[in-house]
Amino acid sequence: MEKRLPDQAHQLTLNNRNLLEVDGVTNLGSYEEDLLILETVAGVLEIKGSNLHVQQLNIDQGRVVIDGEIGSLIYTDQNLVKKGKGFLSRLMK
Repeated sequence: MEKRLPDQAHQLTLNNRNLLEVDGVTNLGSYEEDLLILETVAGVLEIKGSNLHVQQLNIDQGRVVIDGEIGSLIYTDQNLVKKGKGFLSRLMK
C-alpha cells in the first residue's frame, strides 16, 4: 500500500448533520455506533453522534463516508499508527 504524504488534501463535507464525507484519511482507529475515530493527514479526528454507520471506506483513496446523527467533530494530537492502536492494523495481525 502506498504511504500517504502529509500535504495530501484533507476535506470534510457535512450535509444536514447526517452525512459526513472525509478525505485525507490514513487509518481507521475505532468504530462504534456512537464514536468513530479516524487518523487523517491533519490529525486524529473523533466523530461523535448516534447511529453512526460507515457507508464507504477506502483507505487507499483516503476517503470515508459516514451516515447517522453527527453530534461533534473533534481533532486531537494523538497518532494512532505510532501507538499501534489502528483498527485496520489490528486486523492485519
